[in-house]
Amino acid sequence: MNSAKKSFEQIISFKQADISGESPQQRLLRYCSEVLGAVERLHVDFKEKHDRRNGKLADDDKKNLAKAVSGFANSSGGILIWGIEDETLTPKPISEVEKFVQSLLELAPYSTDPIVQGIDGDWVGSDENGGFGVVFIPESLLPPHRVILNSDKIKNHYYIRSGNSFAIATHTQLEDMFGRRPRPNLSLSTRVVFYSHQGENHLVNVIVSIENRGRGTAKSPFLAIKIRPPYKINHFGIDGNGGFGLKEIASSSDWNEKKYGASANAVIHPGVVHDVTLVRVPINVKGSPQDTPDLVMDYRIVAEGTQIIEEQRIVQSSELWAVLE
Repeated sequence: MNSAKKSFEQIISFKQADISGESPQQRLLRYCSEVLGAVERLHVDFKEKHDRRNGKLADDDKKNLAKAVSGFANSSGGILIWGIEDETLTPKPISEVEKFVQSLLELAPYSTDPIVQGIDGDWVGSDENGGFGVVFIPESLLPPHRVILNSDKIKNHYYIRSGNSFAIATHTQLEDMFGRRPRPNLSLSTRVVFYSHQGENHLVNVIVSIENRGRGTAKSPFLAIKIRPPYKINHFGIDGNGGFGLKEIASSSDWNEKKYGASANAVIHPGVVHDVTLVRVPINVKGSPQDTPDLVMDYRIVAEGTQIIEEQRIVQSSELWAVLE
């Protein structure tokens, strides 16, 4: 299940009763501010309704929907969250929100050519009257999708998701969507190497990399990785001088999670294993593999035009000990 679909289902779950005592609006806003970070904005867009006093679709609402249907379907899918101001995440709940979401879902199939299959929507109640609309748009298996909404400014354009906005696709991007250009296939790669010995304690390095097994170049690669205790990322980097394979991104999230990449200048070519970061593991050689915890890593990988991969990698203690033999 990709990131956009997970986020959609998570948000819709906020409609249910919660033992924490938070209201659906409080849970939604906290999720938006704490979870939907910079990379996830590739798959999330916040919109305010033109006139939130009713559930009718204004022209601006229709244009925003059509661009999103085209842009998300032509990229890696995404969700539209209606009723939240984009930059500040200030709530702007919509009256008649159920009617509004229903109108969006009725218009969506007629906003692009070809039709995007699998669009879904729902809403979450606010602390006041009304609520917040949520529309899920999947990545299409039949791109590209052209806007056919009767609007001079956007009609007949093909959109893609770029950063936190929608942009008109270039000729090269259209070629890629038509299948004339190969696509990257990213995965997490690890290798264990001996580092040094300090008496009874030996140090082992686990180098964490992004591998491109596809035939297309991965542009703007990104890695978010969280190391389970007792281990952590080596703050001296992979070169011993604080350098990492991709630029480290400042984050206010869990201190044990690190984020790297998201630079337009960074690429990973086909067949390349690109080293990003390093975990240093101390091993007491008087013990045994059973005494050494496994290295557990939760991670997300994404690049321009690809779906987010969210998985877990475990380097077993036996692998850590193997390099000491």
